[in-house]
Amino acid sequence: MNNFIKSKRAQLALFIIIALLIVIALLVLLFFGDSIKPWITPKASQEYIRECTQTATKEALQKVEMQGGSLEPEHYLLYQDNKVDYACYTEKYYETCVMQKPFLKQNIEQEVASYIEPKVKSCFESMKEQLKRSGSEVAVQDIKTEAALSPNSIAITIRAPTSVRKQGALSFENMKVNVKSEAYDLVMLASSISNYEARYGDSNTVAYMMYYPDIKVEKIERSDGRVYVLTHKPSNEKFMFAVRSIAWPAGYLGVEDEL
Repeated sequence: MNNFIKSKRAQLALFIIIALLIVIALLVLLFFGDSIKPWITPKASQEYIRECTQTATKEALQKVEMQGGSLEPEHYLLYQDNKVDYACYTEKYYETCVMQKPFLKQNIEQEVASYIEPKVKSCFESMKEQLKRSGSEVAVQDIKTEAALSPNSIAITIRAPTSVRKQGALSFENMKVNVKSEAYDLVMLASSISNYEARYGDSNTVAYMMYYPDIKVEKIERSDGRVYVLTHKPSNEKFMFAVRSIAWPAGYLGVEDEL
């Protein structure tokens, strides 16, 4: 019985000590948190940049995919509050459209790179501050970003000669970041449909879905053209673009705008 009581007392004492340590740690963070130096190891800094770049890339893709491949569409069709850029367009009636973006893939790659570059630079600045406050010497030269769409992913190349010195040295010239995305297949299909519209003035969505069973192809007729919504069914990733080809004057087709 005495041993049992002693064991219980020992456990209680241990719990009290742990509780006191937790309280002390919380008080230290509360009153001295601002003076505690954050610390990122040189190796961890690369992972920080990688995660930061992935977040920016996903933001860029979502924006351009909902706007026909453009960050700031100038000539667009408004659909569901999205400014959907025209991939193929003619202002005339009864005529096929003219391709506005014959190199849609390359255009999107440039748009993504231009969107993420200032964000990546901000990530590097944040990393530098963290490393300097931990006592490291950091040097980063001019930062450039490139984007390349490929099946199932988009690859980001960051050209930023960087050196970090603290108890050893770390340096790198380039960094590659891959982000999972089905944008490549969606964009290739969008280009094919746009070319078909430019040649024939319309497209057969059923035929395209037979060739691309993983992609749902929707064609929404509007008074100012038509909107294509391509959806990769397994991932639900979407790409939208607008077309105005073989247009008819108002009243001929009875097309009503979708609210």
